[in-house]
Amino acid sequence: MAIAGMIVFWLIILVGIAVIPFGIAGTFIIVADVLAYGWITGFRDFSPSFAGILLLIAVAVELVEAVLGAYMAKRFGGSRWAMVGAVIGGIAGALIGTPIVPILGTLLGAFLGAFVGAAFLEFLHASDASAALRAGIGAFFGTVGGKMTKLVAAVVMAVMTATRVF
Repeated sequence: MAIAGMIVFWLIILVGIAVIPFGIAGTFIIVADVLAYGWITGFRDFSPSFAGILLLIAVAVELVEAVLGAYMAKRFGGSRWAMVGAVIGGIAGALIGTPIVPILGTLLGAFLGAFVGAAFLEFLHASDASAALRAGIGAFFGTVGGKMTKLVAAVVMAVMTATRVF
């Protein structure tokens, strides 16, 4: 029974990592899995504070993902309007893309939505197509970077957990 439980534990961690590119908060799946494992085992392999550290990482990486598109839109020369457009566009794109092509549409919608939102609002603000395009490209790269940061953080969380369990 212990072996089956361990297999399920690690499968859930792998699922947590695998769902991140599709717009699902896999880092929180990992935290919930670690908490459940800890509770079932009486926190034999790690303390509740370890789970708290994982939770802090999960929250931090969510914040990074949320603001990186806006930050990169600004870094590529966009105004605050481009930053707002990147955030709103990323969220709207993910929401619109999900029912069109479930899972993959969420990811592509977030990337394209950040681009379109930043470019559109920057163009409305500055009436400069070149600046709007640069801001949109920055928002796109920032959104991709945020997703990659989250994926790397999930792998780090899995490795941290593995070092405690084994």
